[in-house]
Amino acid sequence: MPTYSGSCYCGDIKYTVTLSSPDEARTSICHCKNCRKWTGSAFGITTKVPRSSLSVTGKTVEHVSDNGSGTKLFREFCGTCGSGILEYGENAGENTYITYGTLEKPMELPPKGEFYCKYRQEWMPEVPDVFHKKEIKE
Repeated sequence: MPTYSGSCYCGDIKYTVTLSSPDEARTSICHCKNCRKWTGSAFGITTKVPRSSLSVTGKTVEHVSDNGSGTKLFREFCGTCGSGILEYGENAGENTYITYGTLEKPMELPPKGEFYCKYRQEWMPEVPDVFHKKEIKE
């Protein structure tokens, strides 16, 4: 079973993800305003994994807010260095989303798609060979 590891910038938070197959994970890029604000970048990039596959050591700080559509969005980050570690909406079911840049070897789980492409910055090219959705659901 493949195992993936990651951590925050300072190393206070560490995690491992153990999957039966890499196909259980889905890395995607999101261009929505909420993700841009969370990351301080032109897009967010996370990897969806089953919550049961994730083991975290260290204590994260949780922030809860409205995702803009009335749904609660939970984000966990390191209280020491501020690195975002996880995010999940109240409708995420048994899944959670790992902040991609915290993975030790992120290219082992490359992006499979882009969401909210209608908000992609004009200077940013479309990522080739992945799905592209103007909204979260089309």
